Amino acid sequence: MSDIEKEREKKENLLMFEIVESGYDTVAFQVYCEQQKQNGGSDLDVWTYEELAKTIKDFKQKEDQQAERLQRQVAAEQQMEQQPPQQFVLQKNIDDVNYVTEVECQLPQRNPLTDFILENSHKQVEIIMIEFQTKSDSIFSQGFGTFKVETKPIGWTVWRRFSDFQKLREILCKSFPQHLIPPIPGKKIKVKSTEQLFLEKRMKVLELFLQNCLYHPLFKTHPAFADFLSITDDPKLKEKYAVYEKQKGPSKPSEYVMDNGACSLEITPEINQYGQQLTNYLKNSQDVYKKLGLNFKKLFLDLDTLQQTLSLIQDNFKTVEKITENFSAATPNKTKGEIKSIQLIYQEMQKFMNGWYSGIIFQMNFVKDSFYEFFRYHRKMQREALDYLNNRNKMQAQYLDQKGKLHDKKDKLYLQPDTSKWELPPDIPKTIKELQVNKGEAFKYMLPKETQQLADFRDTFAFMNHQLVDEINQMLDFRIRVYAKKFLRVAQLRALEIARLHHVIANFLQQINELQGSSSGALQSRKASMFIGTKYDQFFGMKQV
Repeated sequence: MSDIEKEREKKENLLMFEIVESGYDTVAFQVYCEQQKQNGGSDLDVWTYEELAKTIKDFKQKEDQQAERLQRQVAAEQQMEQQPPQQFVLQKNIDDVNYVTEVECQLPQRNPLTDFILENSHKQVEIIMIEFQTKSDSIFSQGFGTFKVETKPIGWTVWRRFSDFQKLREILCKSFPQHLIPPIPGKKIKVKSTEQLFLEKRMKVLELFLQNCLYHPLFKTHPAFADFLSITDDPKLKEKYAVYEKQKGPSKPSEYVMDNGACSLEITPEINQYGQQLTNYLKNSQDVYKKLGLNFKKLFLDLDTLQQTLSLIQDNFKTVEKITENFSAATPNKTKGEIKSIQLIYQEMQKFMNGWYSGIIFQMNFVKDSFYEFFRYHRKMQREALDYLNNRNKMQAQYLDQKGKLHDKKDKLYLQPDTSKWELPPDIPKTIKELQVNKGEAFKYMLPKETQQLADFRDTFAFMNHQLVDEINQMLDFRIRVYAKKFLRVAQLRALEIARLHHVIANFLQQINELQGSSSGALQSRKASMFIGTKYDQFFGMKQV
């Protein structure tokens, strides 16, 4: 083994030990190397061992500092969650136009998931789904898909069917009726439920559903959510879910669950205006999301056409290289160095086209996964938000209709001399004569049962009305987090792919230049400096096509 090869192996081992086996993000490291030196993320030979060791040290220090900042931020957030809720203070502002108040309600339950989060505030909990498999109940069964759900760093690993996700969402909808529950894929399908592409798409949406629930301050507190993530025994999970399904959901604000033990109720012109503007925003952005999905789908198809063409061109060069090889073998005494050189050019063109082809395949994958499917999910989430808003608008219309009908009914009764139909309670502080000359006071005490029913419905609507702002902000905040994480990864992988393609082109140019300077066609043998084989796959985190 030459000194150069020994040096390269030493550097490879350094990378494997310090970066890969230590758990650092290999893609982020390569992007960092590219920032430090040209081709630094794709060509190991541009580094001396000492330079590489220093770069690794600087990168790890930078990553560790960033991780510490994140841990401090998470710890601060968890500390705020651990603080006892503020003492409940009733605030009221009630008149003909504004209704603003608070009512005491239920505090969230604790479960193994929230206990772990509170006790390990320096650790970030993540839900990951990257594996699925198909099963069958019997030889007559069509089969079904199951998905592996990992909760890190707790160490929970379970396998769940799609029906398990459905039941979890149904329980959350019943337990949090005035909240925006994240969507899951629909029940109706046009393909077999065991097809790999179908299961892969479904798995990504289900992962976002779980991540969204984990991020929400209330959904993760429900014991059904922790059971879903932790219980490995399917019969035991079904038994627990049967209990949850029988439980009655809350029907009024005092029965709802809020993290501070208080429900804010609000009916104001500002909220009404917000609802109108939100309707326009959701509808307009929904149209844009649809166009984004169609355009990314078109981009995927365009790239697919390009990769097919590149594959055909690669086959053309392979064919003409084979023809040239046969010609050279058939005329050994007449063939000169030029025919060998042209054969090598065809070989290099195949390599060049393969590198180009590989880059297009990579682009197709991240267009499909990171853009088309991604925006497709968030378009579905916006539809849920629009449905949530429509339900709020229907409840508002229903409240105003009931309020108007009750007012008209009281108005008619007030004009009648028979006050027995007023259904006045026996303990009112006013006499009937006093009420007959004071319409406003009379309306307060007339028809107490119907008045209370309307007040209960008003409070339910007022809670959803106020919660509308929080739920939409929660949805947007989650989207920002997912956007940032998703597109940061996309940018890192894209930068790495560009660096790899640059290396392929550089090798191609070097070979062509060597051919130009060699009349005999003999090329210098040179081992590529990229990681090829197992170590390349481990370090770069992706397979070559």
